[in-house]
Amino acid sequence: MSNEEKSIPLEDLDISDLGLHDSMIQEGLFLGHLRTPEVQSIVQQSGLLDELKGRGYSEFSLSIEVESLQDNRIHICIPEGEDLFFLRLHLGSFSLAGPNPARLISIDWFQTQNPRMAHKRLFPGQKYPGLGFGILTAFRSLLSLLADKTHAAGIITVPEYFHDAVLFNRYMKCRFLNPEKAADFENLRIHGNVRSISAAIQEGRMRKRSGEIYAWRHGEMVHFRPDYLNAMVFDDTYHRLYRQHLDRKRYVLVHSDTSHDSISGEAP
Repeated sequence: MSNEEKSIPLEDLDISDLGLHDSMIQEGLFLGHLRTPEVQSIVQQSGLLDELKGRGYSEFSLSIEVESLQDNRIHICIPEGEDLFFLRLHLGSFSLAGPNPARLISIDWFQTQNPRMAHKRLFPGQKYPGLGFGILTAFRSLLSLLADKTHAAGIITVPEYFHDAVLFNRYMKCRFLNPEKAADFENLRIHGNVRSISAAIQEGRMRKRSGEIYAWRHGEMVHFRPDYLNAMVFDDTYHRLYRQHLDRKRYVLVHSDTSHDSISGEAP
């Protein structure tokens, strides 16, 4: 990812942010709650800075920015100006299930990158390779600490790419709110490793059985901290619809290593 705006079709989204109406929210504070030293302390507690040092980065700068209540940023940059870590997020109120909306941290952009590593085998959208699993573990800890401090019930995000969805599912335990999209995600995962599937989708090589090119379906992914929210949202109806849309033969992958299109439903 880069820190430019995502291009997410509105018709792909299933819910909207209702906005926060909370007397405790203050303009100018990070997520409406935290002063800069508090955020700096949370970043330190998360282990993120130690992980970067472990990756060989001894010099970097941490910047906390509050553009607005809807735009809060954490930058960690090296002296050359490249980002090692970039996060843009806001605190929102989302109508999901039951009479009351859920207070969630919305991850609007996330990037880790290793600008000093050779550029090989990049995922779609990457300028440099990532920084590894340890950084993702620290990122998960960072989000948990921020949720504690802001009394958020969880996190929500809209992955721009297939591999982003895998990352948030694997490391943040996020699930698609829409059961059909959750099933579609699983229908894609059987076609090989994450990088090859994501590349095939971006290059128009993932096809429906009819031959029509598959386009990545954006959708909200969430992780709830309270059990009652998980029970309300991921209920029996959700799981029934999810099972109805599971179909291992829904998509076929067109391999790029031949001079002509060869269609296969097997993993490469």
